[in-house]
Amino acid sequence: MTIQAANGTSQGRSVSPEEAAGMADYLENILMRHLERLRNYDLDGAMVLAEEANPLALAVAEAGALDAPSCAEQRGRIRKLYSEISLVIAAERQEVSEKLKTIRKGIKTLGAYIDR
Repeated sequence: MTIQAANGTSQGRSVSPEEAAGMADYLENILMRHLERLRNYDLDGAMVLAEEANPLALAVAEAGALDAPSCAEQRGRIRKLYSEISLVIAAERQEVSEKLKTIRKGIKTLGAYIDR
């Protein structure tokens, strides 16, 4: 499945159930790789995957690829992946914030020594 195929979906092209299932599988795969890259602090790689996942997620939603009751398990896995991605990003944001506070404190301390 390619992004071009996903973009074709959002432009009004009808999608077969097999294509919709393939798009949902590919989205799940991208989200797993995205989460792994975030956990490994590969933010550039994670951004590339996020940019790929967004139009694909829209296409999956428009195609109703996860609407069927038989897709409940996969829908739950994808929701869980999005939740985990959000938690990892929040944790990294907190970690960066704490490091910035430490740096600011160090700069302030250094400034006090320089002024003496």
